[in-house]
Amino acid sequence: MKKYLTLLIALLLFLEINAQNISKKADSLRKIGKIYLAIKEYGKVYKKNLKNRNNTYNLACAYAITKQLDSAFFYLNIALKNDSSVRPLTDPDFYFLINDSRWTKIEKFLIKNTEAKYGKYRDIELSKKLWQMKIKDQAFYYHISVASKLLDRKSPINNALWELKAKINNQNLRDLDSIINKYGYPQKTVVGGIASQTPFFVIQHADIDVQKRYLPMMKKAAKEKEMSRAAFAYLTDRINLQDGKKQIYGTQITQKEDGTYLVQDLKEPEKVNKRRKAVGLPPIEGYLKRWNIKWTIKQK
Repeated sequence: MKKYLTLLIALLLFLEINAQNISKKADSLRKIGKIYLAIKEYGKVYKKNLKNRNNTYNLACAYAITKQLDSAFFYLNIALKNDSSVRPLTDPDFYFLINDSRWTKIEKFLIKNTEAKYGKYRDIELSKKLWQMKIKDQAFYYHISVASKLLDRKSPINNALWELKAKINNQNLRDLDSIINKYGYPQKTVVGGIASQTPFFVIQHADIDVQKRYLPMMKKAAKEKEMSRAAFAYLTDRINLQDGKKQIYGTQITQKEDGTYLVQDLKEPEKVNKRRKAVGLPPIEGYLKRWNIKWTIKQK
């Protein structure tokens, strides 16, 4: 009996490891733009393990990107069966789903589960508006990333994608202006933490005059804990650099001609971690690892 049990455990481990390898292969294919091949690989994992929520969710995302809406909704409903978070309602992969009536059903389902766990939203309609604006703000960066790897940066395809992004961003900004004129700056206690992130994303993609116009309002919201202090820090650094000043929190990174990266002009770099901690940002040493930047300045 023990022998058979050992063989069964070994077989299950083999199948699990094999599924993980296939899933990683699918992720890699998606990353380089081979999205249809990625769908096949995600599909293999799904057949082997119907309970692998992350893989099923990724399969739904891949179908959504390719505008295969029926398949996207089919697998998304399976993946979200026991979910109690509204985070999927801000996933840019679902850009082509949000105008479909089936998206409204997913919204209602996730909102119901989330409110049952965390309490009611004070203005759910405004929250839904902001969630969709965040999807639009982040949409097509995947396409731009793939195009940048495969094509010259000056390719007309790249230019067309950025033109599309500009139009989306401009519409988002008009919508945000309208919201703020009517309701004031969207507060976390009113729309929820995830929805309260949207204004930052929209404003950071606007020109510097718009950023400066909203910075005092965002500073007040951050002070009152109605928005992320870290988001306020990012925008502050961005504005400072555009104004020819030094950044304060070390959030802005630039690429040199040789392809390596560095932290742009930074005020008192020996005290940056103290300033970062004050706004809820992690130490700069860890933050810079994603760009392979080694931070050697001793902190005071």
